[in-house]
Amino acid sequence: MMSENENGGGVAPGSGATGGSMEGAVVRVVLFDADEAAGGKMRGLLEDIAGVRLLDSLSDGAELLATIEKSSVDLVVASLDPAPDAIMPAVSAASKAHDNVKFLAVSSKDDASLIKAAMRSGFGDVVKLPEEVDRLEEEIAGLRKLTEGDGGLGRIVTVLGSAGGVGCTTVAVNLAVELAEKSGREVALVDLNFQFGHVAMMLDLDIQHSIADLCGEGKTIDERVVQKAVIAHKTGVCVIPRPREFEETEGLNAAGTVQLLTVLRKMYPYVVLDGPNRSDPTALAVLDIAAWNLLVVQPLVTAARNAKRILGALAKYEFKGQPLQVICNRAGGGLSHLNTQRLEKSLGSPILMCIPDDWTSVSAAINLGEPLAMNAPKSKARDAICDLAEQIRGPGGDGVKKDSGLLSRLFK
Repeated sequence: MMSENENGGGVAPGSGATGGSMEGAVVRVVLFDADEAAGGKMRGLLEDIAGVRLLDSLSDGAELLATIEKSSVDLVVASLDPAPDAIMPAVSAASKAHDNVKFLAVSSKDDASLIKAAMRSGFGDVVKLPEEVDRLEEEIAGLRKLTEGDGGLGRIVTVLGSAGGVGCTTVAVNLAVELAEKSGREVALVDLNFQFGHVAMMLDLDIQHSIADLCGEGKTIDERVVQKAVIAHKTGVCVIPRPREFEETEGLNAAGTVQLLTVLRKMYPYVVLDGPNRSDPTALAVLDIAAWNLLVVQPLVTAARNAKRILGALAKYEFKGQPLQVICNRAGGGLSHLNTQRLEKSLGSPILMCIPDDWTSVSAAINLGEPLAMNAPKSKARDAICDLAEQIRGPGGDGVKKDSGLLSRLFK
């Protein structure tokens, strides 16, 4: 499995976002308001609450169920004003079909019979606005805590290439898709190959905003800025692509992305990184804070020699354990590829995962701009990446953390 002009990558975050010291995931919200004129004011209120990602604003009850089914929705906020009878039947049907979604009603009225009818329709609570706006914020904060990942901080997974063209982008993109599928949550995917990255292309996404819009001298990053910049793919992967033009890459480096990664780690349970470029001298700033660092190698002499040099550099510093996990891509193929066992012996390092040589399926998916889960769900390559995603999630969905500082001297 391989795509053209791919570089390896890995990056990571620290801790910190907006909205005070509250740590938690993003809550994906749909607003349901039959009064379109009032809906604008309610949208503004929700967008001002930290941790809210407003997915859609609906005025037609017929659209509610379809919207929930096609999107990863955590919360539906529905206004009962001015006609609750136009709202409650649609919520009743949606709440019965999706018991994992919370439904919250808002109203300007404090009417006991209205509250009772709303609760019977499937609403978990009714909040009176504007008097109880604090309670609305508390409800969302509670949801953030329930949906947050590893202690409120997502895990960074870097995908570093031993040589160009070994398949890093292919691995990174498909790994992000599988992590989103298995966790049932949105996953961030960041392209750190600033000049020639193909993450957006491999998901057939047009680059509207890029990492250049978020990172750079004097730029302040917070959750709301990031929410507007990410490109959401239907698989649940939220992409931050490489810059559109070459000149936009000036001044960008791995170290400069750490603030962005810090915010992403608050917003998503997993942040998968394609990059940074191996020649970036600031790559350490990213690698050192990742939970997983994956070194992709193909059973080819050029890739194997580079991989051995990288692993050898680490060995000189007497690292404890294995800071880089080796992934062998296009394993078992012909065309005079190295034997996997010989490759492992040559590297002096165990291979965590072998991704079979399934070039027919992989190349078709790349050319169509679709992940394997969509284009070739039964392919052997996809099966292996699914297994890799399970290893990263760990027993019970808990990922394995590395000791901090394992890579702190890699590029000294």
